[in-house]
Amino acid sequence: MKFFARFFLFTGVVFLIFGAYLIFERYNPQKLGFNNVPTSSLVSSYAFPKEIIIADLNIRLPIYPAKIQNNKWEATTKGASYLVSSSIPGDVGNSIIYGHNWTNLLGALPKIKPGQKIEIILDNNEKRTFTVENTSIVAPSQTSVLEGTSDKRITLYTCTGFLDSKRFVVTAILSS
Repeated sequence: MKFFARFFLFTGVVFLIFGAYLIFERYNPQKLGFNNVPTSSLVSSYAFPKEIIIADLNIRLPIYPAKIQNNKWEATTKGASYLVSSSIPGDVGNSIIYGHNWTNLLGALPKIKPGQKIEIILDNNEKRTFTVENTSIVAPSQTSVLEGTSDKRITLYTCTGFLDSKRFVVTAILSS
């Protein structure tokens, strides 16, 4: 009888520690980051993105500006984050937008398919529409998906995999 009591006590403590770890990981600001990404300051007179709409997935989220400071990626729990050191969505370059894979945020993103549309509304109310070119799952060390480009694209991503150890990446090109 003592054996079962100790076993259940030990098991309960292990589950409590694991639960605390999962809660920590959910709110860990580094969770959405990539490793060793060079930072730059991009100053633009253009409007910044304020909203992302993916009608096919019933996603409509506000977009908040975010930076990388001391190798830590700022992230919000209220919507999507726009990396201000990347290009403005619709301008030449690679605009980076990311968010948590929670049901109320970008949890449905892995269901997106090539050919579907992503709309970005800028704070001057201009709408820019992008067409999904491809999707992929990468490790946080595979930062090539974040590099600048000569086309007009957005790279949208969220965490995926066991304990959010991977990134689900969507590449979309500005529609004509």
